Amino acid sequence: MILETIPALGALSTDQKLRLVWELWHDVSRDTAISKATGDLLDERLAEHSAAPGDVRTTDEVTAGIMALKQRIAASRK
Repeated sequence: MILETIPALGALSTDQKLRLVWELWHDVSRDTAISKATGDLLDERLAEHSAAPGDVRTTDEVTAGIMALKQRIAASRK
């Protein structure tokens, strides 16, 4: 994990961490080059989605499923 590699990051305030995230995202977003393999994978996934757009779950549905699983695991440990 990066925090273990660069321990000074753990000492940053929340505002500083958010600023760092923003700066990193801004820096990464300027590099628009992707490999052919990544481009091919994105094209494949887009084609799969176009063929069956109803076969996906929303972020809320995924989150609800994770939370339900977490509750079942917690209940089974009691």
